[in-house]
Amino acid sequence: MKEKTIAYCRAGENCSLALLRAASDQYGFPLSKELIDSCGAVCSGFGIGGICSALVAAIMVLGILFDPEEAKKKRLFFLLAFREKFGAMDCPTLSAGKLDCTELMGEIGALLEETVGGEDILKKSL
Repeated sequence: MKEKTIAYCRAGENCSLALLRAASDQYGFPLSKELIDSCGAVCSGFGIGGICSALVAAIMVLGILFDPEEAKKKRLFFLLAFREKFGAMDCPTLSAGKLDCTELMGEIGALLEETVGGEDILKKSL
């Protein structure tokens, strides 16, 4: 996921779409035109310096891959691990001092893969 997310960022995709495309490739789910188009509305911290759009996309991926109850559990652990690893959840704080977020997007992709992959993240968070 890390390399795929980075590749999509380098190809010019915004943060949320880069992560969704990488996850689609990794896990084999289709991306509708509507889902792709929706990423234009959530990029760059929703345009107001809000929550990281890659974080939003990662939560969406969990909803696509898992039944609602499992997705909620994984979402909680993902969010806790995200905040612990990056220290923030908002675009301006996460991107501060960076020329671009390509490497950060790769790290978010890796964290998502770890979350999807199983119980390791659950053990780390407990």
